[in-house]
Amino acid sequence: MRSLIVLTGLVGASISLAAPAAAQTNLSGEELRGQTVDVLFSDGTRNAVFFGGDGNAVIAAPSGLRSNGTWSASGGKICLNASGASECWGYVRRFTAGQAVTLNSSCNETSQWTARSVNAPVQQVAPAITRGERG
Repeated sequence: MRSLIVLTGLVGASISLAAPAAAQTNLSGEELRGQTVDVLFSDGTRNAVFFGGDGNAVIAAPSGLRSNGTWSASGGKICLNASGASECWGYVRRFTAGQAVTLNSSCNETSQWTARSVNAPVQQVAPAITRGERG
């Protein structure tokens, strides 16, 4: 049970990423929709967080215990709400599959988040320029 409490029991705790030189803006968590992130805490506790495409989340411990909740990403934060608790982390760049990101909480809890897989960035394609009959 402790492994679920570690992730969902810190009501109002804030964890921030070490800001990279060039932070990205307007992140929506799109790379995480339908994907799972493994979380390893400094005390060795592990959880897996599934980020559903509909905003639902499932936090699972290796023992099989699960906690259903919701997630959102906006305003430079990614937040999880489960079991009556809410927790947000600074979200300044996209997650990359297989690359651990260290998150430090305001209560000095350190955890590593590793996305198993991510969705490709949505490509913004500029509309084709059409010339009028005079151009």
